[in-house]
Amino acid sequence: MTAYERKSIDELLRITTTLVERKDDSAPITVHAAVSRFAVLYEKVRNAVDYRAEHLLRKAAIVRILKRQIALEGDAEAVANQLIRELIAARYLPNAKLPESIIDDAMIVVKKYLVLKSIGLGDEKHAEWLLGITAAELEELVDDHSEVKGYINFLYEKLENKIRINEGALDDMNRRLQVYIACHRSFVKADDEMIGFKLARAYQPEWMEPANWIKAPHEMAHSMLEVQECVQLALENRLGLKFLNVVKPWAISLRMLQTVLADNPDRKEELLLDPEVLHRQLEIVADKKIKESRAKIRRGTFRAIIYLFITKILIALALEVPAELFLYSEVHYVSLLINISFPPVLMFLVGSLIRMPGKENVNRIKLGVDELMGTETMPEVKIRIPRERGAFGRVMFGSLYALTFLISFGGVFIGLATLKFTWVSSLIFIFFLSIVSFFAFRLRAGAKEYIAIPRKGGITAMFIDFFSIPVLRAGRWLSITVSRFNVFVFFFDFIIEAPFKIFLNILEEWSAFIKEKKDELE
Repeated sequence: MTAYERKSIDELLRITTTLVERKDDSAPITVHAAVSRFAVLYEKVRNAVDYRAEHLLRKAAIVRILKRQIALEGDAEAVANQLIRELIAARYLPNAKLPESIIDDAMIVVKKYLVLKSIGLGDEKHAEWLLGITAAELEELVDDHSEVKGYINFLYEKLENKIRINEGALDDMNRRLQVYIACHRSFVKADDEMIGFKLARAYQPEWMEPANWIKAPHEMAHSMLEVQECVQLALENRLGLKFLNVVKPWAISLRMLQTVLADNPDRKEELLLDPEVLHRQLEIVADKKIKESRAKIRRGTFRAIIYLFITKILIALALEVPAELFLYSEVHYVSLLINISFPPVLMFLVGSLIRMPGKENVNRIKLGVDELMGTETMPEVKIRIPRERGAFGRVMFGSLYALTFLISFGGVFIGLATLKFTWVSSLIFIFFLSIVSFFAFRLRAGAKEYIAIPRKGGITAMFIDFFSIPVLRAGRWLSITVSRFNVFVFFFDFIIEAPFKIFLNILEEWSAFIKEKKDELE
């Protein structure tokens, strides 16, 4: 087997030995163990009613804390102090590890947002966007991302000139930008807020130098409006998914390689110098990751079942039962029982039927590592853009697409009618069928986290897609729409969370007071 390129080996060794140390003599921030237990329990319950991917939970918590503390305090220092302490209490950050100076750094980030928010330029969406990139910046601040940045840059440098596209479809700068975005989305599953922060930082470098503009922020406020527009155009590019699909296999291979090097810190150079030994380690890691992925699927399924069960029961009690009593003077208990039990049962079945990849996938991962690290030129991939359809083609395919909706949902309504469902219970069934199907689709997508081979097509897959895509599209739209009006999230965030966190603060202050009195006795 051909040896790897020395330049690539040296680059990975440099990336994996780069450690940003925070030089600080201040005391570490400590949160009382009892407070932490309560906070962790609360987060588990809170996250059960607002379904999110695990790697996004900390950033979501940052957004939630910022919204609440800014509404209550309005002072950047107080907001930053509470933010860091709550993240530590909930174990999103390590206890007794971070220096107190990190609160000052977080305060500067929060202050940038507050200053621009006070000017009031832009609409509500702009304010939400600013909050999102602020949360992404804070998450990067509290956790060392230097190694991840190094790997993403390594991946980008390897691929930036290897992914081509039809002439005229994109200029070279935007082609490279789409490769960059795809590297982040595939390697760390970054969401739009995370990538938005990185792009905003690139479009407007002064954002990271608040001392230069924070006393006279109006120019920056106008600039960030333009930056948001540029960022949104880049993130919403219609070719973004095609770039992602091309980059993904190499990103998976590089993540596996990252794990191998992290698991063997004393043998990194030895492994990189011997591809055959490295391949054996990649097989071990791939097997380990697949097992972890199965465990993650079980956790995701369990969280989704709890979320669906709670929401379905509450909706049944608040909507379905009163509506049927009002319209029909009775409750149809068979349809009610099916409506309550169907969503969690379907979610359980989908989660248990997900199949993990086999040997073919491991071989593709090893090949991807060889291509990234090898001395031979990496293969060039050309993204093919489908030709524009004429007016007749658009009308014909649009009509066929609409027909799939009629067939899929019409068949479900006919089936429900035979089970004596009322139109109220039928609508609620369709609602949860769409939501659960979309949840299941996202869960299956999570299972593909380490799948580097493309999906195989066929008659069966085409048949399934014909009936499932309308349901999934409806579920996606409903998921986005309903998430904006999630009663349970509102209940937790505004009715429970604020007084609960005040209680935890009092509990922590009381424990510190008792400790002081105890120390006086010694």
